[in-house]
Amino acid sequence: MNSTIALAVVAMACWLYFILRYAGPRAVLQDLFGNKADRKEIPGVIYYLLFVVFFGVGLIEIVSIMFRPVSLSFRLFGNIMGGESLIHAMYGIQKWLLPVPFYFLELLIGFVQALVFTLLVSVYIGLICNHADEEHSPAENGEAVAPH
Repeated sequence: MNSTIALAVVAMACWLYFILRYAGPRAVLQDLFGNKADRKEIPGVIYYLLFVVFFGVGLIEIVSIMFRPVSLSFRLFGNIMGGESLIHAMYGIQKWLLPVPFYFLELLIGFVQALVFTLLVSVYIGLICNHADEEHSPAENGEAVAPH
């Protein structure tokens, strides 16, 4: 369990470094607590009440971020422990021939778990860092587009 927790802690430290480096603290706070409603489309009273709602959602998101290392480490540990138990059980039935296919299966599962772990951390980074690059085309904003 120690190694999977260490992997998750290092991954989340890298996550924190990358989001602060590439998105910046202001973008992170805006993503967590900012009002995502369009001021032009919503009446004033409701727009200002949405600040309270989005602040509450931001608090829930912080709790979710704090549990990401726990979920990453338990997911990885559970899959590794399950494979170890399967190999141990097959070794108890027969020592030489029966466990061999399960060793290869466990090797494949190890690659898949490494891929899933990497993809989840990449998604966590991308969820915040990609907001700063959002640009809308003039057609999306309702402006006229000149022909080329």
